Amino acid sequence: MNKFEIQQRLEEIEKMKIEIYQRMKKEIPEDSNFSKYHFKKLVNGISVIVPTYKGEKVITKCIESLKEQTLSSKYFEVIFIINGEKDQTEEILMQFIKEQSINHFKVLYSEAASVSAARNMGIQEASKKYITFLDDDDYISTNYLEKLFNHADEDSVVISQVVDVDLNGNMNPNNPINSQIKKALDNKLYTYNDLNSVLTMNACKLIPTKNVKTQHYSVGLKSGEDVVFFTKLFASHYFHLKVVPLEEHAIYYRVLRDNSVSRRENSFEFNVIERLQVMKHLDVLLGETNSPTIQQFIKGKIHAQYGFIDRYINNSNELREKVTEEVNKHRFVYFPYFRLYNGEARSLIISYCFPPYVDTSGTVMAKRIIENNEVVDVIYNDMSKVRETDYRQNAMVDGFILNRMEISSASSFKQWKSMKDFIKKSLKEIKFKEKKNGTYHKVYSRALWPASHFLAFEYKLKNPKVRWIAEFSDPILLDIQGNERKSAIIDLGFYKKVNALLKKNKFPLAFNNNMFFWCEYIAYAFADEIVFTNENQMKYMSEMFPLQEMKEVILNKAKICNQPTLPEQYYHVKASKYGIDPSKVNLGYFGTFYQTRKLNELIEGLKITKPELRDKIKLHIFTSDPKALANELSGETIEQNIKVNPYVNFLEFLNFTTKFDCLVVNDAFTKDYKDINPYLPSKLSDYKGSGNNIWGIFEKGSILSRFDTKYKSEIGDTEGAAKVFESLVMEKIIQQINQFDEELPNEKLN
Repeated sequence: MNKFEIQQRLEEIEKMKIEIYQRMKKEIPEDSNFSKYHFKKLVNGISVIVPTYKGEKVITKCIESLKEQTLSSKYFEVIFIINGEKDQTEEILMQFIKEQSINHFKVLYSEAASVSAARNMGIQEASKKYITFLDDDDYISTNYLEKLFNHADEDSVVISQVVDVDLNGNMNPNNPINSQIKKALDNKLYTYNDLNSVLTMNACKLIPTKNVKTQHYSVGLKSGEDVVFFTKLFASHYFHLKVVPLEEHAIYYRVLRDNSVSRRENSFEFNVIERLQVMKHLDVLLGETNSPTIQQFIKGKIHAQYGFIDRYINNSNELREKVTEEVNKHRFVYFPYFRLYNGEARSLIISYCFPPYVDTSGTVMAKRIIENNEVVDVIYNDMSKVRETDYRQNAMVDGFILNRMEISSASSFKQWKSMKDFIKKSLKEIKFKEKKNGTYHKVYSRALWPASHFLAFEYKLKNPKVRWIAEFSDPILLDIQGNERKSAIIDLGFYKKVNALLKKNKFPLAFNNNMFFWCEYIAYAFADEIVFTNENQMKYMSEMFPLQEMKEVILNKAKICNQPTLPEQYYHVKASKYGIDPSKVNLGYFGTFYQTRKLNELIEGLKITKPELRDKIKLHIFTSDPKALANELSGETIEQNIKVNPYVNFLEFLNFTTKFDCLVVNDAFTKDYKDINPYLPSKLSDYKGSGNNIWGIFEKGSILSRFDTKYKSEIGDTEGAAKVFESLVMEKIIQQINQFDEELPNEKLN
């Protein structure tokens, strides 16, 4: 597609977004929060909101420019909000209104010396369909309101030029903000990221009032409140963006004073404390959107705030440490650590499947990166044809990623041809990055997807000094039933190369064409460290590998590293609105059912639980095929005790885990196929961070059987499951009685 075709397609997409948004608004019930702002009918026209604090020396030019507007006074109102300690501003305004016989200017007063509180009051008072903001020391061209109004509609934001004026009256129409506006006009392309700077300032915009009234300025911020307000506005609503043509000369004149944000002297308070407060607000927004475009927009705002921090640090390692200490207090989900840590990545993560693609293996790799607290580059494959996407997961890990390298190759778990294409394209992309940054010191590859280890192997061959760490999430060669996975490598060059290396390193030669065999062998032979997620997995994989001469080599390189648990803040990124009856014992189960992992003992145990106790139990199941399970439970005596739900995204899942009285996790059933259970359910690591009780349904000898969970029962033990249910109910009853007893004295006093 050429540039014109791309532009047309983008415009079509924006129109589709608007249409979808409009349909959504029509479907919102009348008792919703959104609809409450429509009880007061808005009148066609513009509400100009002007907050003023001790503005007696600057406000005259502002009010004169409003008086001289070419737009008829019946189409606009001006709301002045005097805030804080009073000076002569009110007298100046009232005298001007009286002398000019003005009836469309309104003066309000707010006791708090807060520009945010003043703007909130103005928003609440606004009665016109559109809002524009004007600072008391700025002014506008005489045709400003008329031109913006001419381009207005209720689904668009209209943008004017902004010209900087210094205290000597010198004008600069080529300031960075106006240059961005002009560039957008030249390109005839108005996306959020094309106009990212102008969108989050108070000046030079006309906005539909119905949207502005859905939110408020944060009164707790000392600076940057406009960035938070407008970022939230544009992240929450899809707007058309319109720019008034230059020839119409609609201009917002922004007067630059010594106390303006861009001219503030560097200080820890302003550059660090206040910026981190703003970034924390923006951090929350990232977890609320699955739109990559909106995420890019929000991250751009976060990076702009970080620019002030970087200016304060000014390459001082001592100040960097001080800032890092302050950053850690805020417990960010997304923070640009790659900038704080000098913008350098010496480690390469190879994860064939990685967020935004939804896959347990990729999610665990993202958690590893967060756990290691290290800036890295990541290379992965485009999995869009085989996996769903969730860009909210990007938000949790992107702060540690300097460069993402997504490779476009056919996704495959076992086809060598596809993997070879991935490897070839990856090596080319890595080489391009290394020309700029140098070779990596460490490579970390993670497999269940075999291509990860094959790429790491090839990179290790080209860079023998690099430290290669290879992690296995599960056994590769043998499947869950102990059968050998098979897929042929039809590549004589590969065998010749790898056997020559094996011989050189005095390892056994192998004439096996099974790709899954080689995925394990190349890691055992050539990686510097082998990571297993649990002790049973290490024992099983080392003992079941066909070349037992390698067992000692494997164990010498082995490291046990349980799957990571994220810090507490990640459990509250995406607040769940899922309804739970607090009078019940609520249990949560998250997982897919298949031949070796079922919930038979849980379901049957619930059936034989005493009816008077069972009535107090609610089992919430989140699974990939909720309809099939619901049909299976239909008509059963326990149907009312079980609520079946579809899967939720990862961040919402984390929040869900904090809601239940108990979380259920179960082992895979392996005793008919394996001498030892090598699996540890990945969700256990997520449950650990929830702060709630865990019920482990284990297989004898498994890692889960030895894990410290509050409740335990064995796979297939229906009576054991019933006893756990009864214990849960009795503990809940005791808890409620104790709570009642604690509250009773207070009730009597009242």
